[in-house]
Amino acid sequence: MSTKSTDESSRRVTATRGDYGDPATRARILEAAWRLVEEGAEASMGAVARRAGVSRQAVYLHVGDRTGLLVALVDHMDRSLGLEERGREVFAAPSAVDGIERLLGMLAVAHEGIAPVARILEAARRTDPDAEAAWADRMGRRRAGSRHLVERLAAEGGLAADWDVESAAALLYAFTLPAMWDALVVEQGWTAEQYRDRLTAALKSALVRGA
Repeated sequence: MSTKSTDESSRRVTATRGDYGDPATRARILEAAWRLVEEGAEASMGAVARRAGVSRQAVYLHVGDRTGLLVALVDHMDRSLGLEERGREVFAAPSAVDGIERLLGMLAVAHEGIAPVARILEAARRTDPDAEAAWADRMGRRRAGSRHLVERLAAEGGLAADWDVESAAALLYAFTLPAMWDALVVEQGWTAEQYRDRLTAALKSALVRGA
């Protein structure tokens, strides 16, 4: 994809995050989409419209196209699950180690709720430039957060001696990707608590000096 097309896609995806139309109707549309995804049904524009009791035109008005629906749904789920506040708590932790613990606690909640939508968005990004831009934006924020925590760990003197910031940030990012949740929880049957506790222990063992 060219830089120009990527920039254009990013602008279109950003535009889908606006709050168009009546907020109550928008919320009803997003809740309808959420329920459909939870049920394993296809969250098509028509199906969402029927579940929400609105016209297809209303769905398009409030969220744009189907990529806009997915992006808006992920943001709506973030707010509904309290993930925005928990994200702020990660970076307000008294230490980097506490921040890593809070991050895994937040992700245990986030992945359990958002994983089905994330899978749809990840699949859509392979053929849809807007979905690709949305996915890249979300993963970019994850990478930045991982690096921030590792830089803080290093500044506090807690980064294990055999790790540099770049490599440690890459490991933290990789361990916390949705694919890791799918591999351990969906495929291997771990509970959300096991995901949280075992990955926290593994990351601290690998990255924290003296752990």
